[in-house]
Amino acid sequence: MPLSLDTLPGLVLFSCVVRHGSLTGAAQELGLNRSSVSKQLARFETQLGAKLLQRTTRKLALTELGERVWQEAQTIATALENVDAITEDYRQNVRGRLKVSCSSSLARVHLVPLLPAFNQRYPEVDLLLQLEDRFVDLTTEQVDIAIRVGHLPDSSLVARKLGELQWQLVASPGYLAEHGAPQTPADLAGHACLFYQNGLRAMNLWTFTGPKGEEQVRVKGALAMNDACALVDAAINGLGILLIDRALLSLALASGQLLPLLPEYQLAAGLPVYAVYPAREWLPAKAAAFVEFILQEFAPRLAAPRE
Repeated sequence: MPLSLDTLPGLVLFSCVVRHGSLTGAAQELGLNRSSVSKQLARFETQLGAKLLQRTTRKLALTELGERVWQEAQTIATALENVDAITEDYRQNVRGRLKVSCSSSLARVHLVPLLPAFNQRYPEVDLLLQLEDRFVDLTTEQVDIAIRVGHLPDSSLVARKLGELQWQLVASPGYLAEHGAPQTPADLAGHACLFYQNGLRAMNLWTFTGPKGEEQVRVKGALAMNDACALVDAAINGLGILLIDRALLSLALASGQLLPLLPEYQLAAGLPVYAVYPAREWLPAKAAAFVEFILQEFAPRLAAPRE
């Protein structure tokens, strides 16, 4: 009969019996009892339609066909051992290419500054950063880990929360000189505001907590973008008032290019940030190392206060 994948277990068992020279030795290696090994070997011979071993009470002897099958089986056994070694290396050793997806602004401010420490700790990992503001399909695009901002849709992915962005409301001195500064959140309705928009998702509902409790304002403006760093540049150039992750504003605030607004109001919690990866029984060592690294190093950056 034609051979198929169904014969592979029998071939492995046959090879094990020949290597040990006994059913008992093979049974011990395979974690089976001697009777089970004998039955499976007989079933394999039935599949082949020929005897491979002559069995006596004292010993096992290969038939002529058994000798030829054994020679071929050693090649397969070596291949299986190599596959096992490669897989074990993949699972246990932190090396190889690691593809990470992240938004460009998040990478620029939070992730890239950490990479020297990661490279020093894991010099055999080659990182490939895919920077774009969209939720990539990890499977079809062969992405190992994605760092995502915002509330996640239900999926089979594993999500590890890293923290939350911290908002800051700002405008340039030039904009404030021309249009004045808002005194309350309600005043924002009369100002040109800059906000992030990616497709149909517009982040233009801003939430504040002050003396009157929680206030929400749906802002409007002449400019929306899907790039956070470009929004900061737009605010510096006087195009409007901006609410954004304050980590992106450090240099502009320090230099006076942007000024904080409504300091007496508390801003709503920022969007959550997650590391996500495919659900598996095990993670490759390189991916597990990266996840643990960013949980330790990335998360504190999100929580750290910034002026």
